[in-house]
Formats: sequence, C-alpha cells, structure tokens
Amino acid sequence: MDKILVIADPLTQLQNAFIKALSLAHSSCASIHVAAVCYESFAELNDSDYDSGSIKEKIIQQHKEFWQKQINQYDSNLTIDVEVVWHKQLHDWVIKECRANKYDLIVKTGHRSETSFYTPTDWMLFRDSPIPVYVVEPQKHKCEKVVLVALDALAKSTEKQVLNSQLLESAFRLAVQTDAKLHCAYVIKIPTLLKDLDLVDPKTYTNKIKVRAQANMDTLLADYDITKECVHILEGEPWGVLANLSKKLHSQCLVVGSMGRKGIMGKLVGNTAEKIIHVAHTDLLVIGPDVDSKSLL
Repeated sequence: MDKILVIADPLTQLQNAFIKALSLAHSSCASIHVAAVCYESFAELNDSDYDSGSIKEKIIQQHKEFWQKQINQYDSNLTIDVEVVWHKQLHDWVIKECRANKYDLIVKTGHRSETSFYTPTDWMLFRDSPIPVYVVEPQKHKCEKVVLVALDALAKSTEKQVLNSQLLESAFRLAVQTDAKLHCAYVIKIPTLLKDLDLVDPKTYTNKIKVRAQANMDTLLADYDITKECVHILEGEPWGVLANLSKKLHSQCLVVGSMGRKGIMGKLVGNTAEKIIHVAHTDLLVIGPDVDSKSLL
C-alpha cells in the first residue's frame, strides 16, 4: 500500500480516521493525503450584512491551521499532506479524486444514519468506490488482533468469485500488516419462503449446504495458512451472524464485500455491507466489485 486518502472528521470531533490511517501507514510505509471536505450554504445571509466570500475563506483558513497543528504533533518519517476542499457532495468529490489520483485505500469514520429517502455517504462509497473503503468505528470497543473476512463459499458468478479472491487477499494482507490472526466466515441463509412454508427441513438443508460450503472453502483457502478453528460456517441472516461473530472474536476489523446495488433496490434492500455498519461495533473494510486488484491492501 502506497497512498491513503483520509476523509477528515469535523473539527469539533476526534480525528478517528486520521488516527487509524497513521496506524495503517506506519505498518505499510504509505503516504497520507488528508481531505478536509467542508461546505456551508450562505443562501439565507443578507449580503449587505455579511460577505459570504470572506466567511468562506475564514472557514478554509481555520481548517488549514487546524490540520497544520495536527501534522506538527507527529514526529515521524511519514509523508502527510492536507487539502481543504469546499464541496457540497462529499461522495462525488471522493469518487472523482480517486479516479484522478492513485490511492490504495479510503479511510473515514463510519456514520449510521439511513432512511428510505436518504442514503449516507458511507453507503454510496461502498457502491461506487474504485478502491477499498476502511470505515472506522468511532466508539471504543474491546478488540484483539483478529481480522474476520466474510466470503461467499457458494459463489457461482465470475464476479462473485473474483470478489471472493479480492476479499481474501486484502484480509490476509491486513492481518499480516497488523500482526493479526485471520478468520474466515460463510453464512448459510435459508430462503425465507422455503422456511416459512415448511418446504424444507432447516437442519437437513443447512447440513447439505455446509458440506458443499466446506469443500469450496477448503479450495479457496488452499494457498493460505489458515487453521480449521479459524474457519466458521454458520446459519442465519448474514449481517447479524457476522456482527455477532465479530463481537465474539473481538475482531479489530471485519472485511466484507459490496455488490454495489443502485437505484430503488439499493435504497430499499441494501446489501450485507450496508446492513452490517448499523450493528457491528468494529472497523469495516469494504471492497466493491469494481475495485482494481492492483488497489488491494
């Protein structure tokens, strides 16, 4: 990993994303580019009383001075630079920035607000980012040196199989960089209609799927030194099971894939990565289907 893009937290908050990026950069010798994205609407100001241009410049200058002090606090060999960006749509700016410049990772603090009519920046980045997104859990939590990766052991499409490989390789590299143990998980989800209409025996169905999933996991993990105790095949709702397993293992990071649902289905259904952010009290590393393999950690 050569370069990290950090989305700065508001000035009034602890800079969780920057602190995490420093930790990741120290273990990989990556450079850090901090983007302090800010914006205020002055539509309601009376031009005769306020100079909106002057206020904007003061806000930008305040951010620059704050970040200069932050950087001066760290006596290290890391390369850190800061850019103050005046932009209303954070998501749009980040995507354009990533496509115009070579970054290996986005680091930002997670936010969990979501309604049927509003999709937060985190969700949009999961769907559109061309590079992995590392979402920092802002609340302190007990964690061990454990990285947990969620895999699709029954992936049939080429897209999902490629995503599996990307998830596993990124999780492995993150575990190596942070001196952590790698755990892998696959969650068996019984289709709701089959369960509700008693069309299948849940135990029999789960056992059959588990045999196939275990065989596929063995093949997928063949090139990695992962013990059987670190491979988990469980049953239930993927987002809930993964969140609980992550809590049980006290994982420092949960690595998941995002299939990038868009439009109405994206708003109403979401995907595992987007649901996990609401319940998992751990850092998340999210990798989408459009991520270039060269951009992996």
